[in-house]
Amino acid sequence: MLQKVMCGYTTPVSKFKNNPNAALLEAQGDAIAVSSNNRVQFYVVPAELFEEMTAYCEFAQRGRADLQSIPAHFTAEGVDMDKITTGMAIKIKNGPTNDYDECL
Repeated sequence: MLQKVMCGYTTPVSKFKNNPNAALLEAQGDAIAVSSNNRVQFYVVPAELFEEMTAYCEFAQRGRADLQSIPAHFTAEGVDMDKITTGMAIKIKNGPTNDYDECL
């Protein structure tokens, strides 16, 4: 079964458990997909990137800024970030739902 990886770095959970700081340093501030049995189990995001993503979503939720004008440097090669973030902003703006599917 194929699985889309939403970032440029992956590591097995066993290697991540042994030295999580080394994995974060190697990714140089980008997110890391941590896998087990060839399936992504979770993503690790450095604090600075998480804060930036949170601010990005908050600005979009308030409707105070166009998504294109919010300074952000997080990217994922081969992934349409505009489509993902616009979907996230629409879901946030429309209020709470029981829909926890991907925003794609």
